[in-house]
Amino acid sequence: MLGSILAKTLRDRRRGLLGWSAGLVGLVALVAAYWPSVRDSPDLQRFVADLPEAVRALVGQADYTTAVGFLAAELFSFMVPLLFVAVAIGMGARAVAAEEERGTIDLLMALPITRRRMLLEKVAAGVLVLVALGLVLLAALLAAAAAGMDLPAGRMAQIALATVLLALPFGALALAIGCASGARGLALGAAAGAAVAAYMVDALGRIVDGLAGWRDLSPFAWYASDEVLAGDGLALWRAALLVGVAAALTAVALVALERRDLGA
Repeated sequence: MLGSILAKTLRDRRRGLLGWSAGLVGLVALVAAYWPSVRDSPDLQRFVADLPEAVRALVGQADYTTAVGFLAAELFSFMVPLLFVAVAIGMGARAVAAEEERGTIDLLMALPITRRRMLLEKVAAGVLVLVALGLVLLAALLAAAAAGMDLPAGRMAQIALATVLLALPFGALALAIGCASGARGLALGAAAGAAVAAYMVDALGRIVDGLAGWRDLSPFAWYASDEVLAGDGLALWRAALLVGVAAALTAVALVALERRDLGA
């Protein structure tokens, strides 16, 4: 039975992974194709620079005069992180709560494995799906670099890793809520709401003094795509925070799963 839950979960997610991968590659290709127009249009760059500070805080503060800055604003300030976070939340919410709603949790519990092992194998499968999606993202970025964009491979690898790590806490939050409540809708809604709130706190914390202190609590601030791409790179302490919060929430999910009467 070794790895049975892990293998089954990966099989169940393969079509979704293919769909998300295709969408991700298409998104990177579309944005990369648009870069020459931005590069050769000083008027457009001046327009972006003249946007209100509040708007630039929401869409990214990056420099549109470089390929790295352009991708930082167009891909990594919102769209790509949103995609990864959505995938993670969906998998976290489905891991246990969807099994209960479908009435298949009894089949899992009938296997000669503990609840802890069942959950950890589902978590491992979710992490592997995110890593695979991260590798697809990296491949798409390297392809864009080969097609003429000036993108350093090392920074592209770091931003791909940072995006995967950003998704982990939100997926773990959905998992914990699902394990505690058995309600997939609640897990999806609460985790998605937390992700939106974290994004807004990070974005508005750049310009609103009252939110500046709260910004340090947002996983999007730890993700710090601008720093990864155009600054000092992915800081170890930022990566550790993202992984640590995800691990703590997974531990909460384990405790909740052990204590609750599944399917009740």
